[in-house]
Amino acid sequence: MLLANWLKTLLRSSRSSRITSRPGNTSRSQRSHRRTLRASAEILEDRTLLTTAIPTVPDLIGAFDTGDSADDNVTNKSTPAFIGDAAAGSTVEIFANGVSVGTTVALSPSGTYVISSSTLADGSYDITATADDGVSGVSDPSSALALTIDTVAPNVPSVPDLSSASDSGTADTDDLTNDTTPTLSGTSEAGIHVELTSDEDGLVGTASADGSGNWSITTSALSEDDHSLTATAKDIAGNTSTASAALVVTIDATSPAAPAIPDLATASDTGNDSDNITSDDTPTINGTAEADTSIELLSGSTSLGTTTADVSGNWSITTGALAETVHNLTATSTDAA
Repeated sequence: MLLANWLKTLLRSSRSSRITSRPGNTSRSQRSHRRTLRASAEILEDRTLLTTAIPTVPDLIGAFDTGDSADDNVTNKSTPAFIGDAAAGSTVEIFANGVSVGTTVALSPSGTYVISSSTLADGSYDITATADDGVSGVSDPSSALALTIDTVAPNVPSVPDLSSASDSGTADTDDLTNDTTPTLSGTSEAGIHVELTSDEDGLVGTASADGSGNWSITTSALSEDDHSLTATAKDIAGNTSTASAALVVTIDATSPAAPAIPDLATASDTGNDSDNITSDDTPTINGTAEADTSIELLSGSTSLGTTTADVSGNWSITTGALAETVHNLTATSTDAA
């Protein structure tokens, strides 16, 4: 606009200082100069006054910003949609690294535009927009939105492994435990989000793998049951891997029923065979308990021997040499968990 005004001033000045070849006449070169200045001023004034406003920076619509963060502009959608503002009624065009990928018309009177792009390959893009109001031509490009397209799922994590500290009972490798919030570990891609799922209880824990790909999850409370536990990996774009192979873990937090009162075997009950008085200092004691549980026979707090109840729950222990005194015998039962 300032340049146009300057040219107009120059034009007026040319009128007052024109050179005449004779009184009352203007030279041919002077007239041509005036016409050129007038045309230049009109063109520049028209261009300056009617330039289309530059649109706002395109913004990735939230539903297309996949993954854990809704504002990192990383997505697994290959045809993302954008929203912004431009001159009402203008034609808006968006570009990915300078290549046109979509057009629309800005709404009137708000000027809001929404554009879905054509298919974009995986990679990084600068997304810009231009507007054309149909009168003065296309605006300059907007500032750029940095966008990342990632549609590739991460690698499958390893099979989860129950930690030895959580594998209670007689064996620390049988995946049978009384710990209802056990710790499991595994490996995956470095830095990736890992989810642990039970076929019985659903999602039971999450973690981020460290720089070496190692992860560890202490679960939420698991129901008493057999659980097929699998791990999946999820990247920042929201792509999820196939589930790992399953680890079957049995949760048993219920103590077995107390065994029946120990009974002195008839063959060890010398004299009257029901008075529990015997001259046998290594007597045999019988009893019943839950099938397959581990039985310990005690005299007070002193262990006299252990065994395993059979499938019917019957057990029998022959003690070591006992002192001549009264012995109060009890039995405890421990299951495999």
